[in-house]
Amino acid sequence: MRWKQFYGKFFLVSFFVFIPCLLFACEELPHYGQVPDFVFQEQNGNAFGFRDLEGNVWIADFIFTRCQGMCPMLTGKMALLQEALEDPNVKLVSFSVDPKHDTPKVLKDYALRHGAQEGKWFFLTGDETAMRNFIIDGFSLGVAQATPEDLAQGAEPVMHSNRFVLVDPEGKIRGYYDSSDSQKMEQLIQDALKLQIPSNKSQTNYNSE
Repeated sequence: MRWKQFYGKFFLVSFFVFIPCLLFACEELPHYGQVPDFVFQEQNGNAFGFRDLEGNVWIADFIFTRCQGMCPMLTGKMALLQEALEDPNVKLVSFSVDPKHDTPKVLKDYALRHGAQEGKWFFLTGDETAMRNFIIDGFSLGVAQATPEDLAQGAEPVMHSNRFVLVDPEGKIRGYYDSSDSQKMEQLIQDALKLQIPSNKSQTNYNSE
């Protein structure tokens, strides 16, 4: 039952993440903390980190290539974000929660299969402990290896968040978005554009089909 408790915590966190904008008129996106400095490896084997993203709006998600559960959905929706957010100053970053298996070569093949654009969508891997600590401490999201009991209950080998995270050009977290909610995905696009361009410019719609 541990996996149910794990995801249950996400739902509780989500309530408190979004409640400020339900109680107050949010003309400006809220701040949820600062992403700490980091350096991992991207799919081409090059070092890639926080400084490579400075000055860009970026969207993070958390996946692993062997995942047969929600990861294909997450990656598919990230591909839709790539189409919707064409501005080169908006980047997409997928962090592997299974870095021992997801080497740069594995991620490169995965990126090619899903149409990731060079210089736009990055897949990151690295030391397993460093990656997990970074996700937990840097994004305040959970990630854990499934136990035999978890697996028997239908959990994936690695349990992780299904949320997209929006980060501004200064590295501040500005929003968490449930990937299974099409309205939240639409809001993610609107919020990303709000950070990148004046709000009176035309907006791009998210198509979940």
